[in-house]
Amino acid sequence: MSLTLADAVIEVRSALNEPTAVFWSDTEITAWIKEGVRDFSTKTLMVEAEASVSLATGVISYAVAACLEPYAALYNNKGLIKAHPRIIGNEATNTPGPPKYYSLFNRKLWVWPAPTASENATVITLLYAKQTDDIALVTDEYQHIPLYYALAKAKFKDKMFAEGGAYMGLFTNFCSFERQDKHGREQDSLDMFKIKTKGDASGAK
Repeated sequence: MSLTLADAVIEVRSALNEPTAVFWSDTEITAWIKEGVRDFSTKTLMVEAEASVSLATGVISYAVAACLEPYAALYNNKGLIKAHPRIIGNEATNTPGPPKYYSLFNRKLWVWPAPTASENATVITLLYAKQTDDIALVTDEYQHIPLYYALAKAKFKDKMFAEGGAYMGLFTNFCSFERQDKHGREQDSLDMFKIKTKGDASGAK
């Protein structure tokens, strides 16, 4: 079941066996949950989002404040090539026109070649991982992970450092696993789908 922030506070209180505030206030539990969500989103890149970036003539950088890591940038239903911005102006051809390349630096989306008047107000669709402290934006099956962070902070406040460390270990281990499982896998390549001809070690062209 999807949790709201209020639901998450209740879940943490249930695990602490303190249904109503005595030692731990709702304010601090809420703050710990938000910290946990923010840490989860930055460590795992598992809070995904989509944005539309409107191009402007001659402009190659656009603010995307919440973007941590881009998965893809699409223009006219075609994927742009992710490249390092140091190649800007050093390509074999860099004639202004429809964008071919993109990069993310300093929370800005960089696209090039520079758009012309023909591309003005057209849109790049950016698929990306975002930073957030809103647990409602975390997919249901991962919402329990930031709660381990909140429980760890609660136990640390109570000077129960062993229990707090165990909860923090669960949090970091889950984050590491999800990051590796969802983002550390090998990417498919066209070579994987080439069919070998009989008696030929090379793939079909």
